[in-house]
Amino acid sequence: FVDEITGASSLVMDPNNPRILFAGTWQLEIHTWGRESGGPGSGIFTSRDGGDTWTRITGNGLPELPFGKVALAIAPTNSNRIYALIETGDGVPWHDQDTESGELWRSDDGGENWTLVSHDRQLAGRTHYYSRVEVAPDNEHEAFFLSASFSRTLDGGVTTIDSQGRASPWGDNHDIWIDPLAPDRMAVANDGAWT
Repeated sequence: FVDEITGASSLVMDPNNPRILFAGTWQLEIHTWGRESGGPGSGIFTSRDGGDTWTRITGNGLPELPFGKVALAIAPTNSNRIYALIETGDGVPWHDQDTESGELWRSDDGGENWTLVSHDRQLAGRTHYYSRVEVAPDNEHEAFFLSASFSRTLDGGVTTIDSQGRASPWGDNHDIWIDPLAPDRMAVANDGAWT
C-alpha cells in the first residue's frame, strides 16, 4: 500500500485584507511501514485575489532544496509579519540528496523576502503529528509553537522559551486558541488527560 498525497498543510488569511492568502502545501508519501515527507509538491503559495489564482513563492531567503510540511501564521497587528515553520532535513542527506537546515523563517514585508531566524528543532518535532505556529493577537514578536513541547518566542523567533509547569500542563500539543480581546487567555489542545 502506497498513498501519495499533496495537500494544504496550512492556509492563512491576511487579517487586514481577506483577498491576500498564503498556503503551505505538503507532499507526503505513506507506506504501511512508514512515511516520506517532502518533495517538489511541498511549497508556499500566495494569492492576492481571494484564491482565484495562486503563485508559488521561491527564493528570497526561503529554502532552495525540497522540503516537507509547512505551517504558516500572520501577525494580526502587522500583516507584513509572516512566520513559516518549515520541515527540512536538518542538513542530513535524504535519498543521497542534500537537504536544507532550519526550522523557522520570517517575512517582515508581506512575503516578499524571508529570513531564517531559528534552527531550534523543538519548534516542530514529529511534524506529521503536529506542527503549528500562532501569533499573539496583540504582539507581532510573540508567537507560540505547538509540537511535543509547547514553546514561544518574544523576539520574532530569534530565541524561544520552552514552557513548563502550568504554562504547559502536558505534551503532544496540537492546537491553540488565543482570545483576541484578552491575549493572556488561551486554550491549548493536547493529548493530556485531566484528573
